[in-house]
Amino acid sequence: MPDQPFFRISAAVVKQLGEELVSDELTAIMELVKNSYDADADWVKITIGTSGHPAENGLTFNDTTNGYIIIEDNGTGMTYSDIVDKWLFISVSHKREMKAKGEVTDKKRTPLGDKGLGRLSTQRLGDVLEMFTGQKGQPELHHVAFDWRHFTEDGALDSVNTNYSKTEKNITKKGTKLIIAQLKDPEIWTSEAGDKFRGQLSKLIFPFKEERKFNVYLNINGQPFDLDEINDKLRELAVTRYKIDFDGKTISLNGTIKFSKLQGNSSVKNEIFNELILKDNGVNFFSFLTQKDGNPKHSLPYLKYNGKKGIYFSFERSYDFEKDMSPDKILDDIKQHLIPANPGSFKGEIDEFNLGGTEEVESAYDRLSEYKQLVKNQIGIRIFRDGFGIKPYGMENKDWLDLRRSQTSGGSFYLLRPENIIGFISITASDNRCLVEKTDREGFMDSPFSRNFFKLINRAVEDINIVLGNTRRSYDIYLKKESETKGSIRSFNDVKERLVATSKKSTAIENETKEVAVQLKNTRAKVAAEVRKTKTEPLFATPEQQKALGLLEEVEKILNDAQQIFDQVSGILEVAKNLENDANYLEPRLAELEEQIVQFSELAGLGITAEAFTHEMYTIIDRIGTQTDTVLAQLKKSKSADATFFVYTEHVKSFIVSIRRQLNHMAPSLRFNRETKEDISLLIFANEVKEYYETRSGKKISIKIIKTEDFTIRVNKGKITQIIDNLMLNAEYWLNDLKKTDLKFEPTITIEIKKPFLLLSDNGYGISPAVEEVLFQPFVTTKPKGAGRGLGLFVVQQLLDTIGGSIILLNKRNSHGRRYMFQINLES
Repeated sequence: MPDQPFFRISAAVVKQLGEELVSDELTAIMELVKNSYDADADWVKITIGTSGHPAENGLTFNDTTNGYIIIEDNGTGMTYSDIVDKWLFISVSHKREMKAKGEVTDKKRTPLGDKGLGRLSTQRLGDVLEMFTGQKGQPELHHVAFDWRHFTEDGALDSVNTNYSKTEKNITKKGTKLIIAQLKDPEIWTSEAGDKFRGQLSKLIFPFKEERKFNVYLNINGQPFDLDEINDKLRELAVTRYKIDFDGKTISLNGTIKFSKLQGNSSVKNEIFNELILKDNGVNFFSFLTQKDGNPKHSLPYLKYNGKKGIYFSFERSYDFEKDMSPDKILDDIKQHLIPANPGSFKGEIDEFNLGGTEEVESAYDRLSEYKQLVKNQIGIRIFRDGFGIKPYGMENKDWLDLRRSQTSGGSFYLLRPENIIGFISITASDNRCLVEKTDREGFMDSPFSRNFFKLINRAVEDINIVLGNTRRSYDIYLKKESETKGSIRSFNDVKERLVATSKKSTAIENETKEVAVQLKNTRAKVAAEVRKTKTEPLFATPEQQKALGLLEEVEKILNDAQQIFDQVSGILEVAKNLENDANYLEPRLAELEEQIVQFSELAGLGITAEAFTHEMYTIIDRIGTQTDTVLAQLKKSKSADATFFVYTEHVKSFIVSIRRQLNHMAPSLRFNRETKEDISLLIFANEVKEYYETRSGKKISIKIIKTEDFTIRVNKGKITQIIDNLMLNAEYWLNDLKKTDLKFEPTITIEIKKPFLLLSDNGYGISPAVEEVLFQPFVTTKPKGAGRGLGLFVVQQLLDTIGGSIILLNKRNSHGRRYMFQINLES
């Protein structure tokens, strides 16, 4: 009987595995550094020599010449059994088992590594690996050495010699030292490539020194390098600062905005800022920014005035993860129904800097260039797990929050821009174990947990941008109002008339200035000649001329200064003459802009594409209906068709009726019908809405109508339909979202007719307290990114304004303690 066959593995497979799982040299270094962290080390030293041989005793391979890397720590070290059963045993990492069981190290650290990549990653750096390791209290220093070039296809894995040996050591010493020799590419650690490596390594180590629990030291070719740190001195110079905190239930955001955020970099903008803001410490503008009456579209009533130590105002926002965020769901194994995929608690900070420099910066740093370089070295919002950065977030200009998409180039302040923010999101292996990194360590694996994690962060960023955007818009409006008050400008026409008047006045006085210019030139020449004569011929000058010399010299200086000013005025007059042409150029564009603003709500509510599509659909449906009737008539005449054909044609006719119902609902909103007004009974209209939306939802959402007192309005049906549609669609979205979590939930929308009001509400969670005060402003939404633009309720308000109506969110609260009922006033 032959010997029992068994699996064997080529040594080259292990080498190939390391090459495929580790994407680059930086990742390889970080895997080794993480191993030191997992070994409870307080520090790790990275020493790189790009040529020669490491000056270490007891090396097995002592003839290498192509440089080396030494990674040394003061961790727990390994025993002989650890080396044999764990380090040399290619299997599922024991650290993964520790994490699964919730176990931690002696220093209460949850292991970061779980894929066994550390030792495999060394082959990307160099051909030779030697390890010295030992534990405190043990006299043995263990030594393992091998050459990755011996891992060949024709050799079995167990045939590779590990060159194990041991020597005595001081029993108080502990830790591990890895020596990687015969570097594959020494050049990447020097010159520009070396600078890039140091910068990337800095970004992967938690930058706030006071919060570091683990230190990394770097030395290249004998020169020590400090990894960039963000110290308190730099952080205090941020013009805005935000703190993000998710406790597993609620995402909270706290922000502070400095006065310097509103300050421009030009002298003109600084003068405006000093006049409008600093003059009264920002009190008047803050009142305008937070009031609803004078600034309804962009007011931020939840801001808190500070006015001390350079801080203008602060704000706080919070959202319930389950009720407000529409999180992705997973199936609960125990309760067997869908529950939100909770990514686990985390914290974060975002600091925004003014790279143009402020007074604070000038007093803190001798050179603006030094400050700029410090900021640029740390630019980006990075994600750290237990102090170690996760690629590619915040690396290589990776805009993972898509901030550039909403970036504008104008203004001294606007939305967050990736070029001037420094931030971090801090997660842990213990609290966020469901956020699993990809095998190649390039980001998180896509899952409901990671998607919800990003939703939470995006929610905070969207709120920050709402504050910044509305502050910017309010500042522009406030500036315009102040200019109107002081300059008596009331409209675009006023601007045009002033430009034209100034142009005509400039033309009228041009001839006068030319005459004055000639007189000034002649007078200067006479005075200069008299001064020159008195100075060059003092013997022939009379006593009176000698006494007048000082006065003439002063007059000559004044005339020269006057000539310079006159030349500048002449240049201004030349420009002013052309202001009428500029005004004529601007007039049609300003008029067009005003018209576009008026039409914005209608265009946002419907869209040109919808018009064309609906019109074409009518034609297509009519054609299908005619063709179906013709085919049906022919089938009946032939008397030979299968009954299946008749069933099919009935389905087609039913489909046509359903589509036509949908089109009829949309038709009143089309542009060619938009100005037609008719008398509409609110009760009849509400029943049409009920039939449409119950059919649309397949009877899954119940529409309840309460009639206290019916009344009739004369209005364009398209506009009132769009108004109700936006409210109904919002309710429908959140009710469906709640239904995904609670299968027993019975969603209901209630429409109450109570002259002169129309009240709409639903039995969902209600309106998040975080947005109830700014609900009708544009771009305000609690829907996840991509699910809504935040324009629906803004459009409702604008459309109601065009027909003389209004809408408010009543203070009445539901069982969740939230406001939930909209009241439309149609009295006018």
